[in-house]
Amino acid sequence: MGFPTRGQIFQEPVDRVKASIAQPAIDTFYQVSFSFGNYDKWLGNAIPSGSARVKGLDWQRKLSLLCAEAEIPGTSYETTTVTSNRQGIEESFPIQRNFPDLNLSFYVDADHVVVQVLESWMVYINPMMTPRRNKNAYGRFRYPDTYKEILHITKYERDTFNKGSDSKDYKGMMAYEFVNVWPTNLQSMKVAYGESNVLRCNLTLAYDRYFADYNSVGRHYAVESSPAGLRNGLLNSLPEYSMPSNPDFRGPGNNKKFAKNIAKSAATAYAGPLGGLAVDTFWG
Repeated sequence: MGFPTRGQIFQEPVDRVKASIAQPAIDTFYQVSFSFGNYDKWLGNAIPSGSARVKGLDWQRKLSLLCAEAEIPGTSYETTTVTSNRQGIEESFPIQRNFPDLNLSFYVDADHVVVQVLESWMVYINPMMTPRRNKNAYGRFRYPDTYKEILHITKYERDTFNKGSDSKDYKGMMAYEFVNVWPTNLQSMKVAYGESNVLRCNLTLAYDRYFADYNSVGRHYAVESSPAGLRNGLLNSLPEYSMPSNPDFRGPGNNKKFAKNIAKSAATAYAGPLGGLAVDTFWG
């Protein structure tokens, strides 16, 4: 194939150009789903679902709501170079695919559920096998299959769930499944006198590989509730605002506005200043 000719240079009409670039992806619409299967080993029943510390939710959903920053993964190849003899030609070839670490940032709740879950995960990997102050203390590493987990990140758009809600094909959504995830670095959290800020916790995760799925629900999306499911779960965790019984939810008129206000109040109650921000993200 040769160089492009004059007629092959991009010359689309303006309306087609506008239609192509007028709807960019927005980075504030996403969900991290903690699809853990081994947490009974490293966390047990330390944080029961529905308890006061998680405000009627479970800790997986609370972590999902409080995940303030995530990353859509990248990947790269290690290469090797081959030079042909006496021809002056050099070619490169891939020899190994690399998956960089995944970084997550969480708002820390006043009940410190986020910190307890992540710290318990870290400690389980290499627990101390002797009493705390034993001079001859030592630890042992656990088997990887007891602490490696599955994690999903779903990137969606403002109107993703308004299109064909009865179908399994959702436009404007991509989902990533991370296989054999485990924590490598739970960063320290700085506290100081002076100006008050929401405490944040940063976590670095290693994983073996990821799989991507585009514009369909697939098995990734089915593992965890949708953003709509999260907000409904937040509402239904408050008995006085139960969707089926409260007449204010009936009819198409003020349902959305009323539900959003209630969710904001509930989110602020357990998430502090970030509550309204989280609800605004889910409702748009």
